[in-house]
Amino acid sequence: MTTAVIVAALLPVGGAAADSFPISAAADRQENVLSTRDGIVTSYVSLALPLPTDAPPHPASCDRVGFLRYRTVDGPAASADADHVVIQQPGMFGGAIGSDNVGFNTVHSARAMGQHIEFWALARRSSCLDENTGFDYALQTHNYLDAVDYYFNHLPIAGQTFPGFKSSADLPVLDFMGMARVVRDEYEIMLHEIPDQDARQRKFVCTGISLGGLVTGFFSDWDFDGRSGADQCAAFASQDSLISSDPVAIQNTPLLHDITNAVVGTADSVVQAGFRAGILPRIFGPTPVLGTEAFMLMRLAGLAAYLDPDGASQLLAHLPHDFSIDATLAYLLAPTWTAFATNGADGWGTIRDYRFTNTALLGVLIDNNSNNFQLLQQGVGALSGGPVQTKSFPNPGELTQLPLFGNFLRFSAGPQQRVAPTDRTALYTWRNYDDVRGIPFTSPNHEVGDIRDTARQLATGSLADGASGAGWETYFPMRLVIDIGAGYGGARGGEMAGLRYHGMSRPKPNFVAWAGDSAVQFATNVFYPAPAAAQVVSLPGYNHIDTISAAATQNDGQPDYSGELLARFIKTL
Repeated sequence: MTTAVIVAALLPVGGAAADSFPISAAADRQENVLSTRDGIVTSYVSLALPLPTDAPPHPASCDRVGFLRYRTVDGPAASADADHVVIQQPGMFGGAIGSDNVGFNTVHSARAMGQHIEFWALARRSSCLDENTGFDYALQTHNYLDAVDYYFNHLPIAGQTFPGFKSSADLPVLDFMGMARVVRDEYEIMLHEIPDQDARQRKFVCTGISLGGLVTGFFSDWDFDGRSGADQCAAFASQDSLISSDPVAIQNTPLLHDITNAVVGTADSVVQAGFRAGILPRIFGPTPVLGTEAFMLMRLAGLAAYLDPDGASQLLAHLPHDFSIDATLAYLLAPTWTAFATNGADGWGTIRDYRFTNTALLGVLIDNNSNNFQLLQQGVGALSGGPVQTKSFPNPGELTQLPLFGNFLRFSAGPQQRVAPTDRTALYTWRNYDDVRGIPFTSPNHEVGDIRDTARQLATGSLADGASGAGWETYFPMRLVIDIGAGYGGARGGEMAGLRYHGMSRPKPNFVAWAGDSAVQFATNVFYPAPAAAQVVSLPGYNHIDTISAAATQNDGQPDYSGELLARFIKTL
């Protein structure tokens, strides 16, 4: 006892931090079962974790954090007793429900291997700002136009009229939802659900899709109660992404570390002041393709395809003509540069001039053989019911076959041939991913997602406790992107003060899953190769989003490769 007292007295003041037992600030755990199917229970778990007292006024839901939990029906009820727990950060703009397929498929595959694991799809706190009244009402009335008219045509619901999409100036609370908040939320959830440090380090597989992989890299190197985030994880996995807070190894060179911290850190302080003053935009707002109305359009198309899949779509006829919507439709769907530049005055018209079933409209908006923006593409089938023409805007998919530069051209519109409708009298229909044999512009091995799954996920409104289940966030915080840029540039003070470690994830077991048809792997591998001991796989025929949205059974009869290979990796831990 005397020896223990002497040793404790000689420890530095902060030296015991890593050996203490932190207690989560989260409380009031609530869990609501959403579904049970094929041996997998899906529930939504939420915890009270209030924003700081100096945060601007905000909805009560912003003081809670949550995740979708997937577990086996015959496995342990307590997460601490599971073999492993996958905890996933969502991609840019992505809601937790977007990972419904990979969550289900990973747990299902693991169960077939004799493992009882869990998969937690985290919901970013900023999703609390989603407005789901229209979706909730339409799901009750089974009429998607109720939601369309609520958001765009002033239709009141229960006496409430949609107040309009919020501007950057309306959202000062997003200043409190940067990287520090996002990674702290993840840590508090882990700490609350599995309080024992040794258990967390054995159980958790920390992962992320797209931007979520970058966030996971910051989490691994962030300081939490005297430990790095990597100390909370048994292993790391990335889905078409990379995991690092320092991809060009700035922190390995002391002089470079000091210079970049001084320069980039100072610049970051100015940028953060700009956010707080309302000078810099907090959201993408009216930006075409990536803005507020663009993602609402995607969600409404999913709602229509879910409620009335084979009906002739009236969605576009009910949307107003404004810059954001018209520019989004033109960019995503124009067949040629002339059609794009003239907004269809070249004779092709606009997409509003053509007729689609609701499923076909959703398909042309998101499919890899139609959508002109690669990072939003999914392989969910093929357009049918009428003649088509090959697209050349912004470039033909065939150009990606060129040596050297071809892979970088994938970033614009992907590697697949894309087509557009040509007959304004035909009612275009949709052939699902498992019914594309004989289609000349695609093949079964490049169609991996069930469009019915995507429609269901996009149609989701509110979950239990008022939490948002939106497939795409309405107000994704621009601040998170700026924080990633500052951290990558070497800032380690101010807003980035918690980033006290570097490279902590690399010695751990790593799993890297690249989407075979995505452009991400070709650029990323040039600048930041995976750890030497990492298990690196390519998912054949998958697009970027397909890594989390692929169907449970593929066209070759095999399970979803993303979930199956991740489950195999977890079994080796």
